[in-house]
Amino acid sequence: MSDLRHAPFDELAALYAVGALSEDDRTAFETHLEVCLECVREVTSLLPVTHALVHGTPPLDAPAPLRARVLGQVTGTTPRDTRQGASSPLDPLGSTRDAPETLTPFVTPRRRGPGALFWLAATLLIAAASAGGWRVAELDRQVQDLRAALNAATSLTERAEAQMEAARTATAEREAVLAIVTGPDVQYLDLAGQPLAPRASARALWNTAADMVFIATGLPALPAGDVYQLWFVLPDAPLSAALLEPDQDGEATVMLVVPDTVTLPAVMAMTVEPAGGVPAPTGDLYLLGQPTE
Repeated sequence: MSDLRHAPFDELAALYAVGALSEDDRTAFETHLEVCLECVREVTSLLPVTHALVHGTPPLDAPAPLRARVLGQVTGTTPRDTRQGASSPLDPLGSTRDAPETLTPFVTPRRRGPGALFWLAATLLIAAASAGGWRVAELDRQVQDLRAALNAATSLTERAEAQMEAARTATAEREAVLAIVTGPDVQYLDLAGQPLAPRASARALWNTAADMVFIATGLPALPAGDVYQLWFVLPDAPLSAALLEPDQDGEATVMLVVPDTVTLPAVMAMTVEPAGGVPAPTGDLYLLGQPTE
């Protein structure tokens, strides 16, 4: 590992797992575990192995000579040989007197149950599980926030696309109106306001392809449930041409295709009718236009 702070603790995880570190090294390593997730994982992975090594093999009693030799190395003394006939520094003649030796009793270490190491690992596992649970909850919250933000962005995108589509439609209509109004073959008919709308006026413009634009201004606001209806007044009967709903300024523009049964120029009129229109005029007359001879 490239971190110099970790270097002193390399290879100590295995020794710590089997309890082979000195008190000072163990304390230092446990302090290091608080900040090193890599060492925590290594110690945790070694716990099952060390536990099996410690508890999986039954203890064996050491032979007496081996026990005596180990005790001598630990205490720094050499126990006297208790065998009969053996010479000793105090009995150069090899006396056969019994020379009983008093040895420090060798106590077989008591098999330990789960100790500090086990509980440390358990604590680390619980802490890791708690941290993992908190992380999952935090990620879930972030996903929910991102999903809400995505929904909001999608709504804004859909709204922007609808506005763009409306703008494209309006632009196409204006271009079509402009093409008719400025065309070399344009003809027109003016409609004058009638007594119920003296300030209203309108103009119908069309070309040889029978594409017509009707532009009205000064129209009074209508009550709810009423609509303006435009008519071609033919010799046989009036023919509905279009329905108009003026804006708050009393202006309205509509494009229409002149039916083949209508010969232009023709008398045109506009009345107020129920919403949705009617097949024949029933309401008051607001605009009227008649071709000049």
